[in-house]
Amino acid sequence: MEPVNLSFLWHMHQPYYKNIYTGEYLLPWVLLHGTKDYSDMALILKEFVGMKQNFNLVPSLLIQLFDYAEGKAIDRYLQIFRKRPREMTQDEKIFLLMNFFNASWENMIKPYPRYYELLAKRGFYYPKEGIARIVDYFTDDDLRDIQVFYFLAWIDPVFFDTYDELRRLRAKGRGFSEEDKKIVEEVQQEILKGIVPLYKELASTGAMEISTSPFYHPIVPLLIDSRSAREAMPCVALPEKLFARPEDGVHQIEEAITLFRTLFGATPKGMWPPEGSVSDGALQLYMDQGIEWLATDEDILFESLRMYERRDGNGCLMKPEFLYKPYRHEKNGKQISLIFRDQQLSDLISFHYYRMAPKEAAEDCIRRIRRIGESLRGKVRTPLVTIAMDGENAWENYKNDGRDFLAFLYEGILQDSSIRPTTISEYLAQAEDFGSIHHCFAGSWIGHNFSIWIGHIEDNTGWTLLATAREYLETADPEKRNKEAWESIYAAEGSDWFWWYGDEHSSENDEIFDFLFRENLANVYRFTGKEPPDVLNIPILLENREIKPTREPINLIYPAIDGEVSNYFDWMGAGYIEGKGHGTAMHQTVALIKGCFFGFNEKSLFLRIDMDKSFIENIEDLSFEIILTVKETTSKIVYRVKGDVLESTLPVNIAFYDILEIEVPFESLGAQKGDTIAVSSSLKIKEMIVDRVPKRGYLAVRMPSENFEMEMWYV
Repeated sequence: MEPVNLSFLWHMHQPYYKNIYTGEYLLPWVLLHGTKDYSDMALILKEFVGMKQNFNLVPSLLIQLFDYAEGKAIDRYLQIFRKRPREMTQDEKIFLLMNFFNASWENMIKPYPRYYELLAKRGFYYPKEGIARIVDYFTDDDLRDIQVFYFLAWIDPVFFDTYDELRRLRAKGRGFSEEDKKIVEEVQQEILKGIVPLYKELASTGAMEISTSPFYHPIVPLLIDSRSAREAMPCVALPEKLFARPEDGVHQIEEAITLFRTLFGATPKGMWPPEGSVSDGALQLYMDQGIEWLATDEDILFESLRMYERRDGNGCLMKPEFLYKPYRHEKNGKQISLIFRDQQLSDLISFHYYRMAPKEAAEDCIRRIRRIGESLRGKVRTPLVTIAMDGENAWENYKNDGRDFLAFLYEGILQDSSIRPTTISEYLAQAEDFGSIHHCFAGSWIGHNFSIWIGHIEDNTGWTLLATAREYLETADPEKRNKEAWESIYAAEGSDWFWWYGDEHSSENDEIFDFLFRENLANVYRFTGKEPPDVLNIPILLENREIKPTREPINLIYPAIDGEVSNYFDWMGAGYIEGKGHGTAMHQTVALIKGCFFGFNEKSLFLRIDMDKSFIENIEDLSFEIILTVKETTSKIVYRVKGDVLESTLPVNIAFYDILEIEVPFESLGAQKGDTIAVSSSLKIKEMIVDRVPKRGYLAVRMPSENFEMEMWYV
């Protein structure tokens, strides 16, 4: 039996956190992932000779890594880390307590008992407005220990075997000194300086193929033409000012190739298009620049081939022979190879396997790959299974930073004769079966569309401001159109700013991303000697806005209000909005409010709030606050857990045990057919909000019509 070829593609990327005008880094994730993920993910290949993988390195990440490695980065986190606690201002101490616990509590903080003790002292969940009162409880020794533990926790466990000083600090466990802080920073610099040489070394041995992406990680199809979003979303609202700058896409690709040649001495053969985003126009740009292959998501393939029956009820592909082979796209005398990832395998590693024992998870993955190979027998001569995913953010959910899982996985693959690890270019050189794609569906690896980056009022506002600044720069005095101004435009074209606009994603640093995006645009004007427009001082984020739920209600519900999940069918067909959790950017700890189910029947509105009770069991002054607005009338329901106290002007039915369940009669709200009820739910400790769903804005619940269930049946 022909072995199934297996290609891993680890996508290594960070947004451009540097303000080009001031030189300041506003978030530290390049530094932190630099010491935790970029080296160890490559180093482990040295232990498993024969494993071959692809690593995709985004230029905007690489140039930031060099800033940190060379000690050039101006980073507030580092500045506060270097300060002696007795010299810190009150604001700096507040910043420390608010930000220096941003790590996986379970896997990165708990292993250090003193660090976890300090987290508990600060409070697992705290109101931002109350942090100033908490500061006074922390001594200088407490603050110095937090400084050290934060950066120590973000150093990969593998380096504790390499550096004696790290082991000493871990054993010391508390009472760190200013000299200890210097040691941590010296180790950070050494790790960062070794990243690119390590990748070059592994690439030279054939264990790794390095690919790249357009420079600042833009959604290239949307740079070419905003209207490309309408292939997947025909009715999407487009920005007031359309963006159509294919030349910017060309520049982003060209600059990426230039940097790659400088660092690695060769032209990249392949690229991961940012967010897996492709279109016919985008493929042409990549072909024109000599790129030989691109990788994206399986749904792009199925949409391109118009295959609408994809996986069965067990998640198995109904026609696997279509996915597990490469495709060629030819146009204007040029061609490019397309590789499509197995979405299910990629998502299992990204989001699910960390819940299993490492060996069990690895065995499950190998078993699935083997089963794919068996399903292709006699159908594809040189089958290829591609696992492509974010290479940095998944591992903090795993014990030991994912090392145990990866070790079992790689060992099992190498011992299995039915699986052959390969790089993508090595595979393409010997592949026998190629499909053809004449038209490439315009979409990304998320929902095979661009809904995260365009269509929402916030997204569209961003695109309009970008298009306006781009037009201004093109028409400005040629002598003032300097490199820095252009660089600010290209940085603003990155996908990450738009990731945090709209309903889909939220973090405690939404405001920083919004600020950085607007600063990139303001810098275009500053670098040309002009005062930025006032509109760029106004946040794009909207506080009072309707939030799209994870899913809408599809039928009437009649739940028993008892505070327990007593019957699975009680809430079947209800709508749901997911709790977003606390944390920074992609790095979120557990959510207090896990989510909110919502629904209705002919007479009442129903709400169910699920939470993580492990963090609130021993809290005394805990309460829930639900705000309901119909037309211009607002009602408030307050439920105090201690004493089972309800404060409400509405006649409601409420119960809390494992979950909070509420029934509110429509009549008491004054709601009528066709009305919309705006809903938000907050969890409070000592009258201060510690979590809220939705994070911003409100959930809009529309009153059901008399024919609601029949209408939903037709949908």
